[in-house]
Amino acid sequence: MPHIRTRAIKTEVVSQMSKELPKLLAAEMNTAEDNFTFEAVSTQFFNQGVTEESYPFVEVLWFARSQEVQDRCAQILTEKIKELTPAPDVVVVFQVLEKNAYYENGKHF
Repeated sequence: MPHIRTRAIKTEVVSQMSKELPKLLAAEMNTAEDNFTFEAVSTQFFNQGVTEESYPFVEVLWFARSQEVQDRCAQILTEKIKELTPAPDVVVVFQVLEKNAYYENGKHF
């Protein structure tokens, strides 16, 4: 935790992100580098019945942090994705998880 879920980003790029981003994000989020998980979700995008390429879309599932921390993390993610892909646009969405609803080994945080 935090869990970073990606769409429309090649698995090789997500693998590279998983090497570089924990160090950058851990300091901002005040968490350990080994707490991060990265997921590459296989998706297809459609527009008017036709498949099409999409811009990178990133969901960050985490426990709530301040707006300033969220803004900095969004910027770090966006810059790294733009560095590793030709994407002109990147979307980052934060999903706040409640600690009492997140269980690890049967115990909530």
